[in-house]
Amino acid sequence: MIEQESFATEILEVLEEVFDVHHGYLLDKGTSLFATLDDVSAAAASAPIALGTVSIATHVEHVLFYMDVLGKEIAGEESGEIDWNEIWERIGEVSEQAWDDLRARLRAKYAWLTGILDNVEDWRQNDAVGAALVIVVHTACHLGVIHQALAMKRAE
Repeated sequence: MIEQESFATEILEVLEEVFDVHHGYLLDKGTSLFATLDDVSAAAASAPIALGTVSIATHVEHVLFYMDVLGKEIAGEESGEIDWNEIWERIGEVSEQAWDDLRARLRAKYAWLTGILDNVEDWRQNDAVGAALVIVVHTACHLGVIHQALAMKRAE
């Protein structure tokens, strides 16, 4: 049986690596979500990754949406009616200001989520362990898609 404090420390470090600070668990230095997005222009964020697919901005908005839903679950709050498909259809081209705002909202949502995770008293409640793990894996998956999209754009 793992101690709750040990789990909290480890999951927060892995989450931190996916979003911001390299710890050597799974990413190369400078490839976290925030570092990656800092170098992406609004035009690049707006372009479909490939023909018939969505943009980097859409992936970022989806990560935000997912963090919100699961963060509320961990905190024991209701999310209400959830339309998982809507987010994929809502985001189109983003202006420089909209792209800056989206990245700022992502940073704010990350701070909100880490605050929730930092204050979990019982990881057995509200499926907190599962939700925290899924947030890490889900975000890392979208980070991989974003890295692949950027690599494809550089190869063009």
